[in-house]
Amino acid sequence: MSSDVESRVIILAPFGRDAQVVAEVVGRLAPVHAVPSPRHLLDALNEGAAAAVVTEEAFLIDAGSPMDTWLRRQPPWSDFPFVVLTSKRTGRRPANAAASLHLLGNVILLERPLSPDTLQTAVEAAVRARGRQYANRAMLAELAQAHDTVAQLNRDLEARIDHRTRELSTANNRLMNEIAERERAQSALLQGQKMEAVGHLTGGIAHDFNNLLHVISTNLDLLARLDCPHPAGRIVESARRTVRRGARLTEQLLSFARSQSLVPQATDVHALIQGMQELLQASVGSRIQIVLELTHPQPIVQLDPNQLEMAILNLAVNARDAMENGGTITIRTAEMPIVHAGETLLGLRLTVSDNGPGIPPSIIDKVFEPFFTTKQMGSGTGLGLAQVYGFARQSAGDACIDSDAGQGTQVHLSFPVVDASLGTESEPQPPRRETPVQRILVVEDDDEVRKSILQSLELLGHQVSSAPDGHAALLALRERQPSLLIVDYVMPGMNGAELIRHVQDDWPTLPIILATGYADMDNVGGALGARSILKKPFSVDALAEAVHMAVV
Repeated sequence: MSSDVESRVIILAPFGRDAQVVAEVVGRLAPVHAVPSPRHLLDALNEGAAAAVVTEEAFLIDAGSPMDTWLRRQPPWSDFPFVVLTSKRTGRRPANAAASLHLLGNVILLERPLSPDTLQTAVEAAVRARGRQYANRAMLAELAQAHDTVAQLNRDLEARIDHRTRELSTANNRLMNEIAERERAQSALLQGQKMEAVGHLTGGIAHDFNNLLHVISTNLDLLARLDCPHPAGRIVESARRTVRRGARLTEQLLSFARSQSLVPQATDVHALIQGMQELLQASVGSRIQIVLELTHPQPIVQLDPNQLEMAILNLAVNARDAMENGGTITIRTAEMPIVHAGETLLGLRLTVSDNGPGIPPSIIDKVFEPFFTTKQMGSGTGLGLAQVYGFARQSAGDACIDSDAGQGTQVHLSFPVVDASLGTESEPQPPRRETPVQRILVVEDDDEVRKSILQSLELLGHQVSSAPDGHAALLALRERQPSLLIVDYVMPGMNGAELIRHVQDDWPTLPIILATGYADMDNVGGALGARSILKKPFSVDALAEAVHMAVV
């Protein structure tokens, strides 16, 4: 199917000048195709499109109609977006209109009269969402092709093995063992490739979500600085707490999406587990109950909190897979002595247990070995428990497992505790200090994020200009050199690291702030010469402090 057809926006607005007006606004974003009736709309959808803009009075569908059938028969990757223009009304929407909107599914409602910017933003969001669906379609096709290729390789391999077995009957047993090991390695490699693809997809989604959170967080900060009534202030603070929860979720997604070195720090294990309850419940599903028994009196340990979260999540998912008909996962902490470097220390034991069928005694000693798995071929890499064991040992702790047939499984992680006061220190708020007016160039590819940073810097009293990418930034620098450069890390064409290297070659004394949503960029920023690292989403106060530290 033509990419031009798949990128177009279909317009069904047959009354008055609606279609012409909508086409003039939407045409700035994508090719448009106006149709006169719902039947022609269905024909256009079958040909391909990125989104549809329809007026409510011209487009009602009934259950069982051809349009309803088309919507229900969309492939798994597809959820076609509709932007529906409604008329201003009082009271509830008629039953047939409400049912029609329900059948459409992926709907953005815009009440007329509306501004061109509102329509343009809604259509742009719908087209962007459809683009991600097309990307998922391509990825699924690539995975299917890779699966067919591996299957063909396996068939060829089995044919050669059968021929070789007939010739070497005396070595049959040894050869069959080698085949089994080879098949396991191939399956682990294929699963690893799938997980890498999922990791790239997850990282991209988390990065986009982090940018959205940053825009929301910055606007909330700007609202908080206004002289607004007390009830509004409470609402703003509630929204800011929700944004912080979203930022924590993106950190977990980004941690899953890439490998990173351990960053040990004093961590309150109880607070960490309680903070990831929603993620755990969403991961194991509604058939599994999660019970917390957190009784350790001093749950502060020195380890990488991101890796501990991944270890707990890994163990919970393993427990879920062992309980096909549902059950209970219990996460508990308790005191225990631990021996480290020949010295007996106070320790914390973290246990993740299930009430599944348990692990047979014949294989329990192998569960921490790399590539060992009791799951069906292609359902697991055999690396999960090995990673948990390696993380525990690397964190001056240990890991062990207990299991009885029919009595469930318990995985124990033990770590030495540290001074409780280390885990209670709150992150200091950046002080508000006077900073001379700066000429600042902001380089950020996301329009909304760039706009929010510009608004924040202007509120702080600075003179601000912007560039959407690295090449535009270099042109702006040659025309007029600013006193400070703020650079996003992930940008198309030329990323932040490449731009910083170009700037250092031509303007070695220009201070630079690196803005990023990734949690492990401190070392990268330091190596590149950035004065400061701003972790998205960041507050206006954090931005002000970073500017102060960079130029003073």
